[in-house]
Amino acid sequence: MSQHIGVIGLGSLGANMARLLAEDGYAVHAYDLDGARTANAAEHAGVTGHNSARAVAEASTLVLLSLPQSEAVAAACLGPGGLIEGASRGLLVVDTTSGYPERTKEIAAELAAAGVRYVDAAITGEEGGAKALPKRALTFCVGGGEADVAQARPILERMARYVYHVGPLGAGQIVKMVNNMVGSAAGVAAIEGLLIAAKHGIDVKMAAQVLDKGTGMNFFCRHPDFALTPGVEGGFQLGLMTKDLRHMSEFARRSDVPALVTDHIFHLFELFVREQGYGADILRQVDVMQKWAGVRLDGTPVE
Repeated sequence: MSQHIGVIGLGSLGANMARLLAEDGYAVHAYDLDGARTANAAEHAGVTGHNSARAVAEASTLVLLSLPQSEAVAAACLGPGGLIEGASRGLLVVDTTSGYPERTKEIAAELAAAGVRYVDAAITGEEGGAKALPKRALTFCVGGGEADVAQARPILERMARYVYHVGPLGAGQIVKMVNNMVGSAAGVAAIEGLLIAAKHGIDVKMAAQVLDKGTGMNFFCRHPDFALTPGVEGGFQLGLMTKDLRHMSEFARRSDVPALVTDHIFHLFELFVREQGYGADILRQVDVMQKWAGVRLDGTPVE
């Protein structure tokens, strides 16, 4: 394959994207602000490390962004040494960041003035994005024009089980915010309910099976070991989920939709971050809730 693919942002998701696409025969051009991450990515055959987003754009016909939030996207695209400085007219940017849709549209508009095209392709998965990507089992929710999404689709399908074109630019990030809010609310409710069951001596795995086959089905009931196994990691930071929930709370207000559940879950995740730290794994929410309940999910007391 002669297509040259850029990957900017080499955390757990971006690094795996670069590796998988290189394994598939694409020429991959990678960059991260952290030079060590760039060097690690470049150890894989088919991946070339670069020292700027500009250099990646100069070498690529399509660039994937995998960054923590919208302002990091703005810096990578529009800042000094940014993608816009090296982009040829017609370059397609595929932004997998869980960003804020209104900011995404602003960034895309500035790039469009330079002839650069843009789609948002937010990530989720049945086990969460970090667990799903190595299995090529992501779900992409994509926003953008028909022709641009059609060009991005073959690359996305290399990493995904499902690719949904959900609407115009920004729509993918809106659906991702909805997904994260619904998933977080359902997860907190499941853990809370299962802790009540545990306190009454009920086998939590059995209770989770009942919920999974009934109307209480959700992620933790389908995969109870994620909650029951001490120290297991989900591969996503508590702080980043809290950021996504804050975005959802703000966006609900802009949309004139009451955000009663969203606000409660957002503030609850703020408490999780206060207890565990911004960079703690998403599943440390289970530790906090067990502490508050005074019981673990296996029924043993929290000392």
